[in-house]
Amino acid sequence: MSRHSKLTNLAALAVGLLVLAAAPRAEAQLTPTVAQVPASAPPAIPPGMKVTCTPGPGTGAAAVNCPVLKWHGYTYWAFSYGDNRVAMGIVVYDAAGKAVAQWEKPGSRYVYAITVDTAGKNVTFAGQSDAKITMTWDALFPPPVVVQVPANAPPAVPAGMKVTCTQGPGTGAAAATCPVVKWGGYTYWAFSYIDNRVAMAIVAYDAAGKVVAQWEKPGSRYVYAITVDSTGRNVVFAGQSDAKLTLKWSDLFPPAPLPVTPRWDLVAGPVGATLKQVSVGNANAVWGLDTQGFPWKWNGSAWEKKAGTVSTLAVTADGTVWATNPPDSLRVLKLDVANNKWTWNIPTGMKQVSAVNAATAWGLDNGGSHYLLNGATWEKKGCCVSQISIGSDGELWATNPPDSNRVLRWDGSKWTWNIPAGMTYVSVGNAKNIWALNGSDQIFKWTGSAWQSMPGALRNISVAGDGTVWGINATGMVYKWVP
Repeated sequence: MSRHSKLTNLAALAVGLLVLAAAPRAEAQLTPTVAQVPASAPPAIPPGMKVTCTPGPGTGAAAVNCPVLKWHGYTYWAFSYGDNRVAMGIVVYDAAGKAVAQWEKPGSRYVYAITVDTAGKNVTFAGQSDAKITMTWDALFPPPVVVQVPANAPPAVPAGMKVTCTQGPGTGAAAATCPVVKWGGYTYWAFSYIDNRVAMAIVAYDAAGKVVAQWEKPGSRYVYAITVDSTGRNVVFAGQSDAKLTLKWSDLFPPAPLPVTPRWDLVAGPVGATLKQVSVGNANAVWGLDTQGFPWKWNGSAWEKKAGTVSTLAVTADGTVWATNPPDSLRVLKLDVANNKWTWNIPTGMKQVSAVNAATAWGLDNGGSHYLLNGATWEKKGCCVSQISIGSDGELWATNPPDSNRVLRWDGSKWTWNIPAGMTYVSVGNAKNIWALNGSDQIFKWTGSAWQSMPGALRNISVAGDGTVWGINATGMVYKWVP
């Protein structure tokens, strides 16, 4: 279920990270709602304003309740003015009842109803003689606020990112605090990337510290300041060499939920090493092999270095770790995890192994013949392919790039040739989870009848029966597929 280093040179080197467009925003989260509240118990009213809510457009009688707008923790009141001008004072209160923004909107007074247009994304305040005032959702939000917070106490930082806040545009010296944006109950951090790409990761957190949205924005890194442009309704992130990123308020807030569309998430590689292969048996059995031949186990947050050294890895659904080391007489090995050492009691002769579990393994020799391990011997089953992969259900596939990038499936007694060609490597999790790469590092998933193109570019890929997919790009960066 894992991929060893390709035997052929690949034509293209491509960066594997793909940032996908955010999924459609969840309307239930983002739609303002209208509530009726007692007219006799308003929050603190700004000077010059008053509560005047009526039962309808043709009467000046006072209503018992007033319509108010509720949205992302804010409450919007439509007050009238003490001098009875034909205008409404739209005042925004936070959850603590503090006024955080207000606008004078001429054209109507004495509110009797508020309606929300979800299609047009606007809100209408209706008053005396049914005169109306309409505001867009975007126009209703108070300005974001920038505050300084300790750099050493960030919320949970997404994989592949780091805190790098500097003291100014011309220095790499770390700052004690980081500028963050506070808006509508959300906090926005501007992280840098572990690989130091010239980009910032803008990550939005809710009040509980949960990541609710994130964006990769190229053009600057190592934030030192954030400013708010209330006229242009923009937020500007300034970084190294005073390079700046500008986002519209409407881009940032309300934050879209994390994309539900599939994507590759960057995972930090092992410290001091570069992985050349990744092998997954399930979501909790993820291993990597570095360029020096040392295996590493992913513990959910970091890589743990294990016994070395080997040439290829194969991890199964039950967590068994198999390996081969062709330079050592085509050695086949199995990891004794408890004692962190390789066992040597398996027959040699294979350049690659792919296994179902601790007892069932297939091997491939230097001549392209494949074998099933039967106790203490390898039983030859067929020929001739370049790479094999078996799933947790026994589904066995192979590729043979010299033969027009042929892809094959084992039917129990022979290779079948009815799979579309074009792939240089295949990884099988089970019959329903089969992925492949072509000679240009493009990624494909088998639909049952055709190869479906997938986003990104990888040099190495591994898929498990539970649908877990990890990969490595041409520069050794590690990615996890988020379906």
